[in-house]
Amino acid sequence: MFPPLVVAALLALFLARTVPGRYLLAVGGNPYAAELSGVPRDRIIVLAHTLSGLLAAVGAVLAVAQLGSAQPTIGADWLIISFAAPIIGGAALTGGHISVAATSLAVVLIVLIQNGMVLAQVDPYWVQFLLGALILAAVGLNRLRALCAEGV
Repeated sequence: MFPPLVVAALLALFLARTVPGRYLLAVGGNPYAAELSGVPRDRIIVLAHTLSGLLAAVGAVLAVAQLGSAQPTIGADWLIISFAAPIIGGAALTGGHISVAATSLAVVLIVLIQNGMVLAQVDPYWVQFLLGALILAAVGLNRLRALCAEGV
């Protein structure tokens, strides 16, 4: 039906309901504390890279299926989106927390902004600038949220 939604749902279940998923978040939050708690840090780091490669492969297969051809430079424009989506979605930059649903909503927001700017015939460099500004704002809000949580 909608493969990206299926992959997002499976990823959310993996991170929230499985031991390796919880270990992955623990190592991302504080590798030293996770290792002291008995989490096999090196295996989890390998798992993180394996999962990243698997998701990149699924994305590549879906892109080739949609476009009907494969080009080595096709993903160059998607690099900033791959950084912007989790950050705008509220992922903690220090690790240990991610919301798959919020990241998915951030992807929808980014696509809407990009499509709106294309329809308004805005220079593509301004689209990149706006995405950078959104990343900066999200990082600032994330830091402000962390400071408020500390009671500063």
